[in-house]
Amino acid sequence: MIQGRDIIYISSIEWSFLWQGHQEIARRLAAAGNRVLYVENTGVRAPGLRDAGRVVARARRWARAAPSRGARELAPNIHVCSPVVLPPFGGAARRALNRRLFLPPLLGAARRLGMRDPLVWTYLPNDTTLDLVRLLGAERAGLVYYCVADFSQLTPHARRLEAAEREIVAAADVVFVSCSELYEKFAPQNPHTYVYPFGVNLDAFPFEARPAAGPNGSNGHGAGAAAAARPPSPASPAFVASLPRPVIGYVGGMHRHVDFGLIREMALRRPEWSWVCVGALQAATGELAGLPNVHLTGQRPHAELADYVRGFDVCVVPYVESRYTATVVPTKINEYLAVGKPVVSTGLPTVREFNEEHRGVLLTAEPEPESFLAAVERALRLPRDEQTRRRRRLVAEQADWGVRFSAMCGLVEARLRARGAWQSPGTSL
Repeated sequence: MIQGRDIIYISSIEWSFLWQGHQEIARRLAAAGNRVLYVENTGVRAPGLRDAGRVVARARRWARAAPSRGARELAPNIHVCSPVVLPPFGGAARRALNRRLFLPPLLGAARRLGMRDPLVWTYLPNDTTLDLVRLLGAERAGLVYYCVADFSQLTPHARRLEAAEREIVAAADVVFVSCSELYEKFAPQNPHTYVYPFGVNLDAFPFEARPAAGPNGSNGHGAGAAAAARPPSPASPAFVASLPRPVIGYVGGMHRHVDFGLIREMALRRPEWSWVCVGALQAATGELAGLPNVHLTGQRPHAELADYVRGFDVCVVPYVESRYTATVVPTKINEYLAVGKPVVSTGLPTVREFNEEHRGVLLTAEPEPESFLAAVERALRLPRDEQTRRRRRLVAEQADWGVRFSAMCGLVEARLRARGAWQSPGTSL
């Protein structure tokens, strides 16, 4: 287990974004007694108009952090930095500006926290990350690269990204990847490459429902019961119970990799069914507007997601099949299974591989309405007994974050100790 270390943690998502493996690992590193400086997304492309809200929110977080001189503590041992940084891969002049404008405040925040020889744990292979690794001399304390996506599919500067990524992979002590395709890409470049898809927090997705609590912790009597008598809104998991059955549900970001056209066509063909999408609206969802049987809740607290899932009859992963999603491992599959729900997904390579490993625990479909609806109808006919549900839970338990995180830390610690990187308390930045 990694303990008592300083870690500069370069994430590819914001801390307040949909809770994923990035925040989960950071939280577990902090809980183990490490001091974590969580650096929010510096990107792999220039922001566009659709990113305007995110850019404004970043500027506000940066301003709020000014009194604390660059980093704000959001939880014990977790300090979040929201850098204002120019887009990567913009040429020598822009890169030089980032070295002068972005890196010094970040290092300043690390110094003020008293960090010593920090381990760099990064999800981003951009040139800004590469310059930080070089500046820190990460060979002293270590470098971990965790690749959970083929970022070359998300940037117009694919060649530059791949060049930076090759340098990071070559320098890394350990490379974690989310799927076999990424393993085949990086293992020849670094022999310390391991496949570790994001796991599932089983405590956040319990098999049995938690006891319901009314306002102020009441047990549902009195004022709590009166509140419950009012029609629930989509911003409450109880809303699902009020919908016509069956309820087909999706939990996750409503981004451009979700097939909105597929959802719309299925909702039109099955108007008597209810379709619920729980997650941040990251792309225009106009195709779904005006459909009375489609309900978009927006982003909900992570602690509520299991209660939404519990109300679904079938859980779905309606992803577009593309070069990018070919390496995507949908975390939500194990979250669905942890609650014991049947799952239907488009047949991404990683999903088919997962299904083969676990003997057909879920149903796959082509990304077109007839095939997907047929799979959902098969899922609706599956047994709902406790034995079937527990079989799904057992599959999810194999991805338990507690076990997975411990194994990953063991690999990092063994590698760094083998080359003597952690033999001394380290030197201050």
